[in-house]
Amino acid sequence: MFAVKAVSGQFQQAGSSALYAATASLTDEGKLLIQCVNTAAVLAEVARPDYRFGTVLPGLPVEVQLRSGGIFRPDDASWRWPQQTAGSGMAAALESNRLSILAAVLLSPLLLWWIIVDLMPMLASASVLLVPDHIKQKMGEETFYTLQKTALQPTQLPATQQATVNYHWQMALQKLPLQQKNYQLYMYQSEFFGANAFALPNGTVVITDELVNLLQHNPDAIVAVLLHEIGHVEGQHSVRLVAQSLGATLVIGILFGNPDGVADLLLGSGSVLLQNAFSRDMEREADQFALKQLKTLGKSPTAFADAMSALLSSKETSPESEPALLKYLSTHPATRERIEQARQHQ
Repeated sequence: MFAVKAVSGQFQQAGSSALYAATASLTDEGKLLIQCVNTAAVLAEVARPDYRFGTVLPGLPVEVQLRSGGIFRPDDASWRWPQQTAGSGMAAALESNRLSILAAVLLSPLLLWWIIVDLMPMLASASVLLVPDHIKQKMGEETFYTLQKTALQPTQLPATQQATVNYHWQMALQKLPLQQKNYQLYMYQSEFFGANAFALPNGTVVITDELVNLLQHNPDAIVAVLLHEIGHVEGQHSVRLVAQSLGATLVIGILFGNPDGVADLLLGSGSVLLQNAFSRDMEREADQFALKQLKTLGKSPTAFADAMSALLSSKETSPESEPALLKYLSTHPATRERIEQARQHQ
């Protein structure tokens, strides 16, 4: 224990707004003695368990807080009590070094960016193996239910056209070695989604009437789109997306002291799936899956290029319909890039 000479400051007693000019000193035994400057009266005398030091913040005095509620605050903002400075020479040096402070200000955003952009996706990929199947099933069911109530209407496709799509779908499922065994295909009309297809983590795959009609003369192109969506399920992209969003919210909550968003995301993870905002890396993974499985089925990878070309042509010929027709492409890599990749895969 270090004895401390009298340190000048101000003392505020518990339950009072009055401030006293006072001095504080520590004895060899660790007892804290606070005396009034004007009268030399003892304002407080407490043993070590009955007081604690405040947090060290650059530019601010380190106060002493008494168990009774009293507070002593030194006049010298740079004053550090011996218990705080012993063995903390490096911390004190960094605290007073302007270059280190500037580096911390500049590097903190970069660290946060690295955590969200690189670290969280890596952790999310590793964590999907720990998510039980019944959780994925529940996520898919709740999201599908919400979509049926808000954005999907019964299909208007003729029965023969539905049967054709289902036939090619079933043929693909029978021939492909898929991890997920409970795939279900649904066709719906949707003004909200337009020409679109999407998959949910429980194996539910939805394709809209608009997309089926757009590709009706090229069944292999429809298969290619469905294989892309299966690729999202096989890669567990929806679960990874939720894990990344949850991790990013948790990190931001910890750093900025507002973890309320974590509970909101846990309760509303379905809204994350509804956004369908897979990363470009996930989209490329699904593309590569579709191209590989097309070959497994004995079909040309150019079928995928045909699907993308049809969507791109719709944009060019009907720019006023872009919001509806191109929602399928809105979060994906550049369409021309994907077309070229598919043709090169041939």
